[in-house]
Amino acid sequence: MNGARMAGGIVIVLFVAAAAFGPLLAEFAPFAVDGQRFAGPSLEHWLGTNALGQDVFSGLVHGARTTLFIGLAVATLSTALSGLFGLLAGYSKRLDPVLNAVANMLLVLPSLLLILIVASFSGGGTWQLILTLGLLTWPAYMRLIRASVLSLKEREFVKAAQLFRGGTFYVLRKHLLPFLRPLLRTKFIMSFKQAVAAEAGLAFLGIGDPSLPSWGKMLQQAFSRSETWMTDVWQWTVLPPAFAILLVTVALALLGEKSDRFGSSVPKRTRPAKSGRGFLETAETTVGSQAGTASGVMAAADEPPPPAAVAARGLEVAYGGKTILHPVSFAVETGSVAAIVGESGSGKTTLARALYGLLPDEAVLGEALIGGKRMYGGGSKSAMRRWYDAAFIFQDPRASFNPLMTIGNQMTEAMQLDVPARGKREAAATALREVQLDERLLDRYPHELSGGMLSRALIALALVNKPGVLIADEPTGALDPIVKREILDLLVSKVKEHRMTLLLITHDLRAALRYADCIMVIRDGRLLEDAEKEQWLARQQGQHGQETQLMSRELQLSQ
Repeated sequence: MNGARMAGGIVIVLFVAAAAFGPLLAEFAPFAVDGQRFAGPSLEHWLGTNALGQDVFSGLVHGARTTLFIGLAVATLSTALSGLFGLLAGYSKRLDPVLNAVANMLLVLPSLLLILIVASFSGGGTWQLILTLGLLTWPAYMRLIRASVLSLKEREFVKAAQLFRGGTFYVLRKHLLPFLRPLLRTKFIMSFKQAVAAEAGLAFLGIGDPSLPSWGKMLQQAFSRSETWMTDVWQWTVLPPAFAILLVTVALALLGEKSDRFGSSVPKRTRPAKSGRGFLETAETTVGSQAGTASGVMAAADEPPPPAAVAARGLEVAYGGKTILHPVSFAVETGSVAAIVGESGSGKTTLARALYGLLPDEAVLGEALIGGKRMYGGGSKSAMRRWYDAAFIFQDPRASFNPLMTIGNQMTEAMQLDVPARGKREAAATALREVQLDERLLDRYPHELSGGMLSRALIALALVNKPGVLIADEPTGALDPIVKREILDLLVSKVKEHRMTLLLITHDLRAALRYADCIMVIRDGRLLEDAEKEQWLARQQGQHGQETQLMSRELQLSQ
């Protein structure tokens, strides 16, 4: 905490203490007439008396209770509405138009006129004032929060949380709300400050509960007397409430200062994700998978062959009438490594996301299948256990991890629910050791790891549930050539060790030739070639001759 925030916090604490314990020290009731008119400060009346002979100190400390309570209540209500409606509007396409329309309507309404109208018809009670101010001040920050949620929900770590069936409430609470805390904190402080000033101004105009003392009412009484400015009584009738309002608003402004020059800091520790069945559905076990005996294989000789690990049948992607991916059809056999190569912007990532079911249903035509399960249509998305049957490695590892959660929390979050918390941590540590990382990294945040370490941690996260299919979309695109080679070697070795199917999306042809069993070439959203590596090399050798021979020789030497 910097000096400005500390000073603001101390001032607020002093005023809260005055509001809580000051009335116990005051000898007089706030409205009791127990002294002479305009008596100066004395041992009996610490801050003198006003025009009615009422004790100014008693009115000041009792008024602090009223003013600070109204400010706290308005700030709490307004901040809660801004956060709730901002989250819902940014996350839900259905609620967004409705909440946005209501916010826009309230923004253009004259707030002061509405407050005067409500006060005239309701009598100006405290709760009526709190509700009016709270309901009129949430739209502006709601729009800021909505904009942040619209951006955050497209981040890879949010997509990953949705893929392992994180419910709406879970994703909002666990992955989006922590990012909004600085905005909500600023909104709370700003609303508190504005509510204190608004209450004082309205009380000065005579709007409010006349039976409750407040700083604005003290100023109204002082300004309504001509003696206030004709003598020196303004020094103890005007200055105390005016300085109190000024100090509180300045202190709240100081509290709104950033904690350091780079903004709010990352929390030191995040609690591990609680186990519960509110956001994940337990998956049904697949009967008779990967454990057949010799007799079982013979009995199944007449049965149809098992489905391809990954398949596309006339798969097409279009947005707004513009075709991004033209119809493609192919199949990747179980246990193989297939590479999709192409230049940047050719449609590789669109194809990978379409295969994994990450695109909107209305944008996709044809069929995408993983393990024989359709990714679009017919309720197939509930049947496909993402992160368990199949996993997806996004391009940027830093965007794939939630920066406010530790590596360990994010790995345990993606595991099955029937595993106890201690077992989850041990499994996460084992997964890190498999990718040559120390298990102490479980307690680290993503920003504390280098790019290569994060890439390895992302591979560990993808492999922690031992999925049958792994789709890797440019997993080493941001790394230098040496680290890239190490990461790809590690990825392919773990895929073969666990007998998985790997679909590698890359623009590095040499990497595809080194690791893949079959190669698919895509250009301008069209699948141009799909062949085994040897057939593809032979075909290219006939077309390009010496260049392909040199590439083939380099490949043999590297192996």
